[in-house]
Amino acid sequence: MNIDTLNDNVHRLTREHRAIHVDSESGAKSYPTEMSLFEQLRQEIESGRRPNAGGGASGSRSPIAIPAFSLWSEIRETLATMHIVTTGKDEPQLSAESKLQKWAVWTQSDNSGQAARKCLENTTKWMLAIQQMLSPIRRTEIVGSCPQADCGATHAWTWDEDEYVRNTAITATGTEAQCGACGATWVGAELHELAFQLRRDAA
Repeated sequence: MNIDTLNDNVHRLTREHRAIHVDSESGAKSYPTEMSLFEQLRQEIESGRRPNAGGGASGSRSPIAIPAFSLWSEIRETLATMHIVTTGKDEPQLSAESKLQKWAVWTQSDNSGQAARKCLENTTKWMLAIQQMLSPIRRTEIVGSCPQADCGATHAWTWDEDEYVRNTAITATGTEAQCGACGATWVGAELHELAFQLRRDAA
């Protein structure tokens, strides 16, 4: 269980962070700053509100925003439940960001590592679901176990068509690959090393 990966997930979901952008032609990397993934998801929900005849927001949502609203509801429900489990308090006034940060801190008191693994699995799942929703990219499933020492997963859950679907853990585009279980990412020359490791493990 890599606590650094969990902390990175929480940071990207709740705070401004550096994102990795890989140029599709040159393969060059850049690191632009973007707002938290939770905030991006909230903005996606707001962008789906249709104006009514008077020019104000009617409160109804376009079909584009419904999946975002559904995902956000699932995230908030999970965080509310875990906040009660970890603190014994409901505290509905606390933000999703605060509840997730408190959950991640609480997991460090569990010596078995199970609490941290559950938090890691949820945050990785949410990250990939939000990213796929905001920037849909066709991904190819890669058969094999994640070569990360603290992972080894063969399958992971991804968000597709308003529901979670079980896929292979590793998926790839033309420029990068990612593990949906632990969040590990391979880009550029790292893809060749990933392919070598997967072939070696399959032999």
